[in-house]
Amino acid sequence: MRVVACVISGMSLAPVLAVAQTKVPAAPPSAGKPYTVPRTPWGDPDIQGTYKNVSMFPLEARAPLPPEGAPPAPSGSKRVDAGAGPEHWYEVPMGGTTPMVVDPPDRRVPYQPWARALNTEINKHQGENPEVKIKREYLDHRVRCLPAGSPRVTTPCAYCGYQILQGPGFVAFFYEWNHLYQVVPLDGSPHPDPGIQLWMGDARGHWEGNTLVVDVANFNDKTWVARGAAIHTSAMHIVERYTPVDRNTIDYRVTVEDPAVFTRPWTMAFPAFERYPAGTELYEYACAEGNAIDETVFGVTTKKEPK
Repeated sequence: MRVVACVISGMSLAPVLAVAQTKVPAAPPSAGKPYTVPRTPWGDPDIQGTYKNVSMFPLEARAPLPPEGAPPAPSGSKRVDAGAGPEHWYEVPMGGTTPMVVDPPDRRVPYQPWARALNTEINKHQGENPEVKIKREYLDHRVRCLPAGSPRVTTPCAYCGYQILQGPGFVAFFYEWNHLYQVVPLDGSPHPDPGIQLWMGDARGHWEGNTLVVDVANFNDKTWVARGAAIHTSAMHIVERYTPVDRNTIDYRVTVEDPAVFTRPWTMAFPAFERYPAGTELYEYACAEGNAIDETVFGVTTKKEPK
């Protein structure tokens, strides 16, 4: 989507530069010993730090893959043009055609027929094809500076940083993207009444060994699960798993279920977090300032023309 992509990249150039920071060298292997996750003073696995995206991958396979030929989960092994601006804006290893969806085995989102048709229709009107008019009601929410929602806020993007903080009884995620945040209580408390619907959903977590498991419900229906118009309803429920694999990397796995949209639960997995050097801070996310999407794409302006 040339016009929209340029607007996105142009208004968020400072955060893009954050991705180009010096990569932290991986910790040397210790004679085949498994990684020992450090502990907080109160005994929880310590995953605190400031992180960036490890890689960028497509959501799903373009066509169903045979189970025996399905590639492994994304590993971020090469760089490719992401398609929305010069390649040097995307200083992260690109995953090529390896999809984030790892289940079902065909690596495709298991939409119900009506949802697949709507997904196709929305994508058709995003501006990739100059012969097809962009539809305002189908426009990617982030272009208009609206919250990305979860789990999309964790999926790879070109200018996303993350900060994880911990305290006794909670883990807090701060996202460079739109200054979003999610505080995850670890006290076993239940989700609120289903009538409470949130952009980021309501998160409740617990530890399974060194893996942080986060159960998220109470969504609204205004976001996408991931890029590519992965629609959902307010009935969506997700379970996220954050697993530290070495001192610099956290793998991410999320299972999504929404019986109103999908034929079955499905799972994405990818290395989501790579630690920034100590002292790195998240950039201010300037999105609404100078955002000319309404004027440049839809011809709508609030400016008064001189007489």
